[in-house]
Amino acid sequence: MERRLQQLFFALSILALVLIVAAAWQANTPSWKTYQHNFLQLEAQGEPNAVAKAAVLATPPEIHQVMLTGLQRVDRCTTCHLGVEDPTMKDAPEPFRYHANLGSHIPSKFGCTICHGGQGLATDKEAAHGKVAFWPNPLLSNDYIRASCGRCHKEGDVPGVPELTEGRRLFESQGCRGCHKLNGVGGSIGPDLTAEGANHRAPEWLEQHFLTPNAVSAGSAMPNFHFTREQARALTYYMLSLTSEEMGSYYSSVRVIPGPEYGRKLFEEKNCITCHNVGGVGAKTGPDLMGVTTRHSLEWLDEQLVNPELVYPGSSMPAYDLEPNARKALVAYLNSATPADIQLLLAHKNHPLTPEDVGIEAGKADFARFGCAGCHGTELQGGVPNPNAQGGEVPSLLHLSDDYTKDEVIAVIRNGRAPPLDNTAGPTPPLYMPSWKKVLSDEDINRLADFLWSKQEKKKESW
Repeated sequence: MERRLQQLFFALSILALVLIVAAAWQANTPSWKTYQHNFLQLEAQGEPNAVAKAAVLATPPEIHQVMLTGLQRVDRCTTCHLGVEDPTMKDAPEPFRYHANLGSHIPSKFGCTICHGGQGLATDKEAAHGKVAFWPNPLLSNDYIRASCGRCHKEGDVPGVPELTEGRRLFESQGCRGCHKLNGVGGSIGPDLTAEGANHRAPEWLEQHFLTPNAVSAGSAMPNFHFTREQARALTYYMLSLTSEEMGSYYSSVRVIPGPEYGRKLFEEKNCITCHNVGGVGAKTGPDLMGVTTRHSLEWLDEQLVNPELVYPGSSMPAYDLEPNARKALVAYLNSATPADIQLLLAHKNHPLTPEDVGIEAGKADFARFGCAGCHGTELQGGVPNPNAQGGEVPSLLHLSDDYTKDEVIAVIRNGRAPPLDNTAGPTPPLYMPSWKKVLSDEDINRLADFLWSKQEKKKESW
């Protein structure tokens, strides 16, 4: 018996020794060293003589890392992806292939993970590609890498990435802000999307969520907007670009800052002319903007666009969700805007704006900007499913005036309202009318009512 125990102990000791040797060997021959060895052999093939080949092959292995203090990250991707900046490696196999179309986005300044995702500090392939538990940013698929452009280039159209522009337009026009906050502006029925691109959700999940919300998230209050595959893809691009990351001064300085032309586009998109005029041309509700850049400092104007109530207590001007460079572009346009240019903007309207039109247009802008269309539809048609509410869906707003006075509608917008229940013993309907009195001024609420009344359809006469 004692001899058998001795034999067992000896066998276990040998096994432990083998495991220790194997662990030591693995620790000293990580996969990145193998990649570097293979790269050096590939690189040596192009050398003209044996001496040069030997010099290349004698290069000691080492971790390559890029310190990106402005992006608060460290990237070690080029430890394996050794040929990304070498044009002679354009036909090399991965992971050694030259990265075409880098332009000014050189790895020594930008790294790799800011665009591709993944775990920059890792040196093991699986971990570096972010395919590990609890890592929120796995490597993006080739289909969605361009979505990362929007993480830095937030203002204007991003050249070569029309999906970002379309995704941003859909987000604003389809009423997403009615349920979701973005940069502090919007509703709270759904999750805050300010950092959606930094979450663990895969692009495929996001795209499918836009196509069939309830199939992906059972019981989701999000309605099916019947987006096309292209629209869902564009919205996915936009979501992936939202990370709320702070970029260092270097990255801000190298971005192309939109100029007055983009500011003009914003001026038109935000319907500034429904309240303001330039040199007497336009609406008279807000102040004349002719020469406004000489009357106020750039800092004052920027703060006015961010938080008008703070700068000018009692102001009816809404706070817009605009990036800093977008605000600069808008101010640049105001610096050069002329009455003749405003005439051109107004010429796009079907008819000259009357004072009544001004209120309706402003109400229409608020209806889109605060996401009312998300529940009520872009044409006020309703129809969004709302389980256990009477009728089972959000009702149309096209016949409000048949059942309510304008003052009653204003009170509902101001104070909110829960939908009547279909079954009093059943669950609370997921969609409800929130109170807007702390978000919208009385003037904004009245304008919304004016817009709703302008869209009312009369009931057909019956025999």
